[in-house]
Amino acid sequence: MNHFISVSEARKIIENQIFRTEKIELSLLEAQGFYAAEEIRATLDVPSFDNSAMDGYGFRFDDLAEYTELKVTRIIPAGISKNDFVLGRGEAVRIFTGAKIPQGVDTVVMQEKVKQNEDLIHCKNIEIQKGENIRLKASQTLSGTVIVERNTYINHAVIGFLAGFGIEKVTVYQRLKMGLVFTGNELVELGNPLSEGEIYNSNKYTLQAALAEINHQFSYIKHAEDTEEATFHAIREVLQHNDVVLITGGISVGDYDYVKPALEKLDVKELFYKIRQKPGKPLFFGTQNEKFVFALPGNPASVFSCYHQYVKPFLLGCFGRENFDEEVDFAISESYVKKKNNEQTQFLKAFYSKGNVHILNGQESYKMNSAAQANCLVEFSETATEIHIGEKVRIWKI
Repeated sequence: MNHFISVSEARKIIENQIFRTEKIELSLLEAQGFYAAEEIRATLDVPSFDNSAMDGYGFRFDDLAEYTELKVTRIIPAGISKNDFVLGRGEAVRIFTGAKIPQGVDTVVMQEKVKQNEDLIHCKNIEIQKGENIRLKASQTLSGTVIVERNTYINHAVIGFLAGFGIEKVTVYQRLKMGLVFTGNELVELGNPLSEGEIYNSNKYTLQAALAEINHQFSYIKHAEDTEEATFHAIREVLQHNDVVLITGGISVGDYDYVKPALEKLDVKELFYKIRQKPGKPLFFGTQNEKFVFALPGNPASVFSCYHQYVKPFLLGCFGRENFDEEVDFAISESYVKKKNNEQTQFLKAFYSKGNVHILNGQESYKMNSAAQANCLVEFSETATEIHIGEKVRIWKI
């Protein structure tokens, strides 16, 4: 299965492997950044009682036709639940926002529209509608109705909404257990000086930070030296303890690329290997006993692009997101680009703003300054040879 496949074929294969993780129950605040694993129903009516939408005065609407002034007999602040009196004819109450509407009151007028003289009020020459400024019981939500659909992303707004129903716990999809194997004798950790021929291990930090943005983290991180035995043992160890394993480097066909033979020896079933794309051509995706492996090329631009195009959509799909291509949008190009190889899709680092996209300089695989400036990737289709200024292009927000 060593033929090159298209980008769209790779996406389809990955999408077809998405599974939902186990369900767990978390407290409301702990659930931030997760996806709801079950629909959530209202536990009560909201509002749970008729209440005032304004600071003002409440009265019986029909009294306006009979009385030129109304007598204010009570003051009703918010938070007072017992309003066990009945409003008399010609009477009004001083009422505040959120306060329970007492029996007999069917209209509230805001205080700015009332002239007061001691305990008497007179409505100014304005049009008043019966029932105005009263929030009726269950006018937002009826108890028992679905208020959050399954697979909804739980952010601060959802949490505040659920708190209004007194909901303390929610059922969500569990995080995936993630492992990372990085290969390469030339890699040096931050804080250590570089010798000739060495580079800092930026990919590890890129992927750790990227996972944190989607509420995940690595539980295992293992460095595999550039030997067949070390690569095999590192991958085997990380596979044993994780749902998804990311591997960086060693997946091509060089003399020191031992990842592919190690995966074969571990009976990792190849779902695809090599895509007609740039960067990230020798990307591998496979499975072993309901575990999944993404083996990414080692150069940072490939790691960056392949993560956003393939790894992230897969992880979020398993985590509860429904749309594989949720990041897709379209924009008008502000740049002209000509492709040298028209037999592969290219992902160009770009900056999107207000419907327009500017393709950045420095697209070579070893240049990462453009990645630090980018907020999207422009998909330069394998069937196209040029992108013109003013042309509508497909972008992937990152």
